[in-house]
This record gives sequence, C-alpha cells and structure tokens, in this order.
Amino acid sequence: MKNENQNFIKLPVKDLAKKIICDGHLFLSSGERKFYLMKPGVFVDPAFIKKHAVTNPNFDFDCVVNVPLKDFFRNQFRELRYLQFEKDLRLKCFDILKSFHEKFSSGEHFLTFAMACHEELCQISLDDQKKMHETDMHLYRKALYSSAFAVITGMANDYYHFLMLKDFYNLTFALDIGLCESNYSYYVCEACNAENREPGSGLKLLESEKASQFEKEVFFNHPESSYKFLKANSILSYPELAEVSLYQHELADGTGFPRGVQKSQISSWEAVVMFADSLVEISSEYSFEKDVINYMTTFKNQKLKDLPVSKVFKKLCGAFQHFAGYKETGT
Repeated sequence: MKNENQNFIKLPVKDLAKKIICDGHLFLSSGERKFYLMKPGVFVDPAFIKKHAVTNPNFDFDCVVNVPLKDFFRNQFRELRYLQFEKDLRLKCFDILKSFHEKFSSGEHFLTFAMACHEELCQISLDDQKKMHETDMHLYRKALYSSAFAVITGMANDYYHFLMLKDFYNLTFALDIGLCESNYSYYVCEACNAENREPGSGLKLLESEKASQFEKEVFFNHPESSYKFLKANSILSYPELAEVSLYQHELADGTGFPRGVQKSQISSWEAVVMFADSLVEISSEYSFEKDVINYMTTFKNQKLKDLPVSKVFKKLCGAFQHFAGYKETGT
C-alpha cells in the first residue's frame, strides 16, 4: 500500500469513468482507514465503475502523471505524424529523445510517457485491452510499459517515421495477447518471465513446478496466437512486422527460434521489439517507474549477450550519453 508523499484529491466516480488507464493511486476511505483499490497503469474496467457508482461517489486519488508533460509528448507525436521530409522527421525525433532524457532524469513517473504513447499510438481495441486486464492486470501493465519502451528505443535506433513507431508500439503491446486463455496461470506467467531473462528456461520452470499440459500449451502457443491476432485485426501499417511476435520467446522449445530463424537473420527492427519486451516482466511492482533512464542504461539480461539486441541497446545508451553530455556542458 502506498503511504508516502501522498497528495490526495477527491475524485468523483464519474471522472474515473472517463479514464481508460488509472493514472494514479486510488483509495476508498472508510472512517479513518483507506483501502487501496487501484495502482497506476491499470486498465479502468467498466465493471469496477458500475460496482462503485452508487455507494461510493468519491475516491481518494493521488495522481502520479504529470499532465502538462504528457500533453507535451502527445503534441510532439502529433507533429511527427504530419512531417514528410527525412530531415524534419530526424530532428523531431531528436527533440523527443532529448526531452525524454531531460524530463525522466529528474524523477518523473514513466507512466507520463506511457500514457502519451497510449493516447496517440494505441490501435488495440478497448475490448482486447479489457481482455488482457481480465486475464492479469499485471500482464496489462507489462504491455503498457514495454510498448512505450519500444517507441523510445526505436527513435534511438534511427526509426523516425510515425507509422513505424506506431507499429512498434502496437506490436509490442500485443506480443503477449496470446496468453489471454483460460489456462493462463501463475506458472505460465513465471515461465514467461524466466524466458525473458534467460531464453530456454521457461519449459524447465514449468516442469519443475509440475505444470499441467494445458499450461505448457498456453506458454508454447501464445506467440503463434499473438501472431494470428495481429494478422486478423490488421492493426499494423507494415503487416510483415507481425512476424516479430513469433520470435519473442526464441529458444522456448530448446532448439532455436520457433521458425528456425538464425540470430544473424534477425533485423534491427525485430531487435527493437525484442529488447523493449525484455525490459518489463509480468510483475506487480516496477522499480523503473521513477528511475527509467538509469534502469534502461544499466539493464542486464541474458538476451543482451546471446541474442541480436545488443546493437539496439548500445545505440539507445549512446543517445542518452549524448544528451547527458549536453546537460553537463550546458549546450
């Protein structure tokens, strides 16, 4: 439960109903006691609103999002959308990267940027977002954060076109939508996290925990299910990018990439998504929320050593080091 530096306001239930994503800490008061109902980055389920609409007209709310800063990044994305010339696209992305480094080096909550990305780039339907949330709200938060990481990583790796960045966002957001099955469980979640840290270890975890065959099938089949979702819903401007969903858990079957693709054949745009997805586990807490620059530049993962994501990681770190130099010299 959050209990420090609280800055509560009274949030009417009708205002909460206008939100798609909770942008702060939500409490319900009963006398002197406060009950923690919702954390930042959680999908606001209409069923939750309906449940509390009559008996609880107001909530205690502590917003973590810097709304003017969120709107600033939204405007930057809107301007990027309408630029045509390569030089202008490059300069706009440079400005966004520079602003990102400046603002999030000073303790701003990462949800501010994630919300800006979601509001300007997300093409996943509300029904599908709700499906993810109902499967596991931590799975939803993972998708929200990792997709925002994909955008900033893409920019640092010279992807300047709005449609490409939007595809990075939606592809990363939907990578784990194949997990939204009735047999999804804690063990499947932990197997995915293990696979993110060390490719090839997910099956070992499932076997050590004596997971059912149904759970193993969800784990092994979800990349293909996510791929089918992306193809069926036509949410990508570049449909060929859907193939990346098939590589998210490369080595999951112990023999290599699910389609036998060798490391040397993985492109940088595939590596951007794989890296962004690796940054976030399915978890209830994230240490990076107020320390995102340091987290990104000091990230350690087996994939950085064994898979073709080290190049995109190095370019990202190089960009941040460049902006740190700007700040130090006052230029």
